[in-house]
Amino acid sequence: MVKKKPEARSAADHEPVYTIGVVARLLKVCPATLRIWERKGLVKPTRLGKNRFYSGCDLERLKAAKDLIQKRRLNIEGAKSVMKLTRCWEVRKCAAEVRASCETYKQILGHA
Repeated sequence: MVKKKPEARSAADHEPVYTIGVVARLLKVCPATLRIWERKGLVKPTRLGKNRFYSGCDLERLKAAKDLIQKRRLNIEGAKSVMKLTRCWEVRKCAAEVRASCETYKQILGHA
C-alpha cells in the first residue's frame, strides 16, 4: 500500500467561510460544544459581529480535537497539550506562501 503525502494547504484553506452551524453538522457536535472549545482555547474562529466563521484549517484542528476528546478520552486541556506538541505547519501542510507570512514559523526558524 502506497501512502500519499498530504497536500499542501493553500491560502484559501485559511479563509473563514464556515458558520458555527455548518461546522457543528460536519463534526456531529452541537454548536454549544464548539463555543466551549473556543472558550477553552482549542480554536479561535474569526468573529464578524456576533457570528463565528471557521476556516478549513480550523475545521481540521477541530476534527483532531474531537478525536482526542471523544475517542482517546482526553479532557480539553489534555487535547490542547497534545496539539501543541506538533508544529502547526507540519499538521496542516501549509503552502509556502502561507508559511512565508506566518509569524510563528518565521520566529521558530529564526527569520523574524
